[in-house]
Amino acid sequence: MLTTKIPIWEYLPNGLARHSSTGTYYARYQLFGRRTMRSLGTNDARVAKMRHLDLQAKNERIRQSGIRLNAGVGSMADILREALEAYEQNATHSDKSKVGFRLNIQRIEKHWSVCFGLPIGGMKPEKITNTLVERFANYLTNEATWRRHNTKKHRKGYGAVTANVTLETLLRVMVFAKARGYITEIPFQLKGDLGQKSLLRPEPKKKIEFPTHVKIQEVFAQMRTVSTAPDDQKELWAFLQRRSNESADFAEFMAYSGARVEEAADWKWEDERPNSIFVRGTKTETSQNREVPKIPAMVELLARMKARRTAEGRKLEGPAFTISQCREALASACKRVGIERWTHHTLRHLFATRCIESGVDIPTVSRWLGHADGGALAMKTYGHLRKEHSETQATKVKF
Repeated sequence: MLTTKIPIWEYLPNGLARHSSTGTYYARYQLFGRRTMRSLGTNDARVAKMRHLDLQAKNERIRQSGIRLNAGVGSMADILREALEAYEQNATHSDKSKVGFRLNIQRIEKHWSVCFGLPIGGMKPEKITNTLVERFANYLTNEATWRRHNTKKHRKGYGAVTANVTLETLLRVMVFAKARGYITEIPFQLKGDLGQKSLLRPEPKKKIEFPTHVKIQEVFAQMRTVSTAPDDQKELWAFLQRRSNESADFAEFMAYSGARVEEAADWKWEDERPNSIFVRGTKTETSQNREVPKIPAMVELLARMKARRTAEGRKLEGPAFTISQCREALASACKRVGIERWTHHTLRHLFATRCIESGVDIPTVSRWLGHADGGALAMKTYGHLRKEHSETQATKVKF
C-alpha cells in the first residue's frame, strides 16, 4: 500500500512559508545574493503577515544602504553633516544643546585626523571599530592638545567628562547612521573601561568644601580691590573701581541666589519682589523660572547696588549688570586669598551648601535652584551635607 508523504513546508504567496508540523510561519527572502528563511515566531496568519511586512521594510533599508555605500555615498563626512543638520532642525533641542552638539562634532573631526593621520570624513562608518574607538579615547584623555576660550595657554588631554561627551556624540551619530540605513549594525560599543581614565565612568567628584564665612567675604573684598591703576590716572582708577565693584556684585548675587551665570546676567531690576527675586531659567529642561527668597545677605547686596547706581545717576530699571561673567576677577581673588580657584558654578554650590547647612530641606533648595526633578539631582549632589548636618545637630541633644 502506497503512503502519501506529507510535505514539510507549505509555500504561500509573497515570500511566506508555513512549517507543516509546527504551524510556524517563516519569511523567505534573498539579500545580497543569499537566500534565507527566518522564523516569524507565530502560528497566527495575521500576525505573520504584519511581521513579514516589517521584515521586508528592514531588508529594503539594508539593500539601500548597500547601494549607497557601493556608490560612494554614505561616508562619515556625509553622516556627520546629516546628523548635525537633523539635530539642529529638531525643535525639542535647546539652542545651547545644539551648540554643544556642533562643538562635539568639530572636536571629533579635529582630533581624529591628528590621532590617525587620516580625516574621519573619508572613512566608511562600518570601519570605525572598537579598536579605533579605544585608541581615540586614550588619545583624547592623554595626548589631545586644546586651548580654553579666551586664553593663550594650550593644555594636553581632556577631562573625563569632555571625552565621554565626545565619544557619546560619536555613538549618537552612528545610531543616526543605522536609522538612515547607512549601516546595518553599529560597529563599536562604548564600555565602562575605555581609556586609562575609565571613560563613561567619570572619576568621583570631590567632596564640596568651602572655606569659612570670613574667607568667603575676603574673596568678595579682594574682587573689589584695585591695585593696577596709577594714582595720577584718576579716570582710569575710577573706571577700574566701577568694574571691580560690579564683578564683586555679580559674584555675590550668584552666591546669594544660586543663579546660573546666564540667569544672573539676564536679571533685571523689574524682577525684584518685596521678599524675593524672580529668576528666569535658561530655557533648558533642568532650569526653570522661579522665585528665590531674599536672604539677609541678598537684601544688603541689593541695597548697596541701588545706592551706588543712584549715586551714578542711573535709574533702577533694566539689566542690573553690564557684565555677563566675572570668571577672571573671581579666580584672581581666590589666588590672592590663598584658596582653590572658584568658578561661576562654585558660587551656585556655595548657595546650596549654605542653605542646607542652615537647615533648609533639600527639596526646597532644589526648587530655589530651578531643578525640575523634584530634588533628585540636589540629593545626589548635596545629600552628604544633610547627613553631616544631622550628625552635628545630634551632638547638641542632651538628656
